[in-house]
Amino acid sequence: MRVLRQETGMVLLLVLVVITLLAALVTELAFSTLVDLRLTETFRDSTRAYYLAKGGVRAGMSILQRDTNGYDAPGDPAELWSMGIVQYPVGDGLVSVQIEDLAGKINLNTLVASDTSNVNTVVKARVLRLFELLEIKDADSLTAALIDWQDTDDRVYVDPDTGQASGAEAGHYLQLDEPIRCKNGPLESLDELQLVRGFSPELNRKIAPFVTIYGTDKININSARVEVLMALSADPEISRDAAESIIAQRKKEPFKTLNALTWLNDIPSLANLDRGPFTVKGNVYRIESQATVNDGARRAEAVVAKTGNQLLYFKVD
Repeated sequence: MRVLRQETGMVLLLVLVVITLLAALVTELAFSTLVDLRLTETFRDSTRAYYLAKGGVRAGMSILQRDTNGYDAPGDPAELWSMGIVQYPVGDGLVSVQIEDLAGKINLNTLVASDTSNVNTVVKARVLRLFELLEIKDADSLTAALIDWQDTDDRVYVDPDTGQASGAEAGHYLQLDEPIRCKNGPLESLDELQLVRGFSPELNRKIAPFVTIYGTDKININSARVEVLMALSADPEISRDAAESIIAQRKKEPFKTLNALTWLNDIPSLANLDRGPFTVKGNVYRIESQATVNDGARRAEAVVAKTGNQLLYFKVD
């Protein structure tokens, strides 16, 4: 009888152990199922947000196609594209769209004429002056390196004014710890600047608000920042006060026609200013679309040309 009592106790202990293991397994299974469910829901929402962000870009392109007036002025009530879209509900999600006129920035790809080694001295002077205004060191060598990155020859750029060869061609890039080829062509993105000798991520972030790689060498006076306006002319110099006067004027009334630019010469210091570098409208725009659906979020960025409704660049994060 004593042996039976011991066996009964062992059976009870085994039953408790089995129940404990089963409970642990069920708990683990329930947790894994919950995690898988949440991952599936997040993936679903992220996918929906992806298409919603793409839709935001299409909406931005549609808004630009409806802009048919003869000028582009961010902030002007008549410029619907510049108002953007903020947290607009679409189905279960929200989408925000911002559109930026890139004609108010200096186009770095106009430093060198396309498929040649001919330097645009006007744009070069703008880039140099912009770097100086931003207190960027070694402006001359940075500009020369950028010229060599774009021109089609393998000769280091020699500054015609100083006679100094301060650029960088294949010889420099092939000697790096991780050798690369010198592009000898236009920039395809601003991030590509990090490959050019002397440029860094920090420098890129500093100049990004003022430069672009799209458009022409004309600057939209209605959207250019103070520093860009100041960089456009050194003879006569556009001082900070003059640039701020231009911005104050365009806030009152945008420059709607080229004839309206005669106002610039009414500023005493700009009486002899060449108005040739300016335009009052743009053609290339950056569209940023941000979409959220529950826990899913995606961001789309596009660059479009209004003429022909062309998509020049597209990326989704």
